[in-house]
Amino acid sequence: TPVWALLASMVPISAQTPPLPAPEVFAPGVISGPANDGAPAFTPDGSTAFFSRGGGSWSAILESHRVNGRWSEPGIAPFSGEWSDSQPAMSPDGSFLVFVSWRPVTAGRTARTANLWRVDRRGQGWGAATRLPDAININARIFKPSVAADGSVYFMCIQSNGKMRLFSSRCVDGAYQAAQPLPFSDDATADVDPEVAPDQSFLVFSSAGRHPGDSAHERLYLTLRAGDGWGPVTPIRYAGDELPSNDNEAHLGPDGHTLYFDSDRTLPVPHPRTREQTREDLRRTQSWDNGNTNAWSIPFKAPSQT
Repeated sequence: TPVWALLASMVPISAQTPPLPAPEVFAPGVISGPANDGAPAFTPDGSTAFFSRGGGSWSAILESHRVNGRWSEPGIAPFSGEWSDSQPAMSPDGSFLVFVSWRPVTAGRTARTANLWRVDRRGQGWGAATRLPDAININARIFKPSVAADGSVYFMCIQSNGKMRLFSSRCVDGAYQAAQPLPFSDDATADVDPEVAPDQSFLVFSSAGRHPGDSAHERLYLTLRAGDGWGPVTPIRYAGDELPSNDNEAHLGPDGHTLYFDSDRTLPVPHPRTREQTREDLRRTQSWDNGNTNAWSIPFKAPSQT
């Protein structure tokens, strides 16, 4: 059954039965580590993952390669490491990657702007990063890009009034059009981190303003394309989504059946427990399970799939 058929459109979250299993942490101790780690964006063949890792005030984009079924120790991506970079998004064909960077817009100036930058694949490497045009970088606080198959870019903007809203910029004949706010996203809903399907048939995002009684935690939502617009916004339900965690920065997996996201959730620790269980809990804390963000995944079937 497609996931959209399992979503209840108007029933409060607390009254629904989660149709999907609990999320699983992704590559614990390797990609999900003791620092703050973002959800991965993959090359189309699924062999390379790009993700952000950092502390409270900075981050870099790392890459890891899948070798013999295991993810390699991450290294700094060739286009990152000089400035604070985060939230990489791969184009569906793998020809370029868009990411958030605080690097200066003008050479020689101190970086104070979070804008979207693009880096193109050059053989087995990458070219120089270039800032996307002002049609997309509409102010100094642009975050979490997502790229459709036609090159259109979706993103989140913190507006001058401090409100968060989702936007998109259509790519027409290789030129980005002036960004427009998505009609279902307004100043009242605190929407962040869009992830659009390659064919733009649906969009996943997070919001802290749509769950009655809980405006402090970001949860995952889905909306389907309806003609030239978008249909109702529905929560994506999975076991454990009622926990007081923030689930955001969604990425569709290259297999089309997995949704990755980052979360500050931790594994539940029952009491009482044995001293050996406590020692294992402490080892896990040093590896990844310490309340910082990590990458998680849930099974996911796109609305166009059967």
